Amino acid sequence: MARITEAQVADVRRRVEEGEARTAVAEAVGISKASVDSIMSGRRGGPSRRSGTLTPDQLARIAELAGAGMSQTAIAREVGTSQQMVSKTLKAGG
Repeated sequence: MARITEAQVADVRRRVEEGEARTAVAEAVGISKASVDSIMSGRRGGPSRRSGTLTPDQLARIAELAGAGMSQTAIAREVGTSQQMVSKTLKAGG
């Protein structure tokens, strides 16, 4: 399996942040959706997103999705962070 380049990582992040579906980004870049999820959560392709880097929009979206009954794992995928970060945010009242 070929290694994902920094340029691909940047392209994936840009496209997802602009609202393109992760499955479409994966297909266009030639990687799996799981790889896209890993890039967006910080598990792959650079430093991880720690609590201090969650934006106010991400925090609001976490609260919104949790209020709608979505699982923490699904919220993490949607927001682009870890399940642990979602749990920590919800426990803190975020």
